[in-house]
Amino acid sequence: MTSDDRRPPFEEAVADGLLPAGRARAAPLDPAALAQVGGGPVGSVSGPGAGPRFDGDTSELPPEACWALQELIAAPHVLEQPRGHWPALLRHEDKLRSRLSELGLLLEINRERGYAFTRQASEPSPHSRTLLRARTLSLAASALALWLYNQYLITPDDPVVEESDMIDHLLGYKPPADTDEAGFAKRARAAIRSLEDAHLIRAVPGTSRYLVYPVITAVLSAERVEVLTGRYRELAAVSGGAGGGPGGLGGDDDSQDAGDSDA
Repeated sequence: MTSDDRRPPFEEAVADGLLPAGRARAAPLDPAALAQVGGGPVGSVSGPGAGPRFDGDTSELPPEACWALQELIAAPHVLEQPRGHWPALLRHEDKLRSRLSELGLLLEINRERGYAFTRQASEPSPHSRTLLRARTLSLAASALALWLYNQYLITPDDPVVEESDMIDHLLGYKPPADTDEAGFAKRARAAIRSLEDAHLIRAVPGTSRYLVYPVITAVLSAERVEVLTGRYRELAAVSGGAGGGPGGLGGDDDSQDAGDSDA
């Protein structure tokens, strides 16, 4: 429940019984006099920071909404952070959805896990332009993403993993005939970097650990998880192991679509 939900109804707020005894009511304000306050008509925005952000600014949105809109378009995702754009995003959600739809973009918000991002809409018109491009991951990176997805579900309050654990997981897919463990570990680190570039994980400064972003649960939908899981079971059946053999994760030629946006 928000603070606005706890406010008493307007009729109760102005009821006679709420005034302390002996305190006189103020005289009604004259609308004509109010029109002179702030140099504009009643209802106009004249608070601090509500003016134009730059010369030529004609936006009808308050600055905080404009900045949240910029973040939704420029950044892979917006996270729930006290000093970030999350509060403004929720406060102006309807207007932001409208502005994004004008660009052929859809706003996805997950309040439970605290993230939001934009998705390219499927518009059939030949006049529409694609502003967001899908990111393609190698098979090794998608295998690692699937593992990280499960790690996040196990510990959503502390979704941090060690780099060594990610490499060890991918080494389980090394073909038995591949004796170049150092080379395979190098490809595993390349898979980690690709997930970092896709903004699904973030290196924790000064450590060998990585934070798993909650948006990974959106990129790896239930359907995508099912498809990837089936694919890795096939690899295991071919090699008789975790996922090696001719169809293992020894190379980066095979790839998987990471989703409909840059999230």
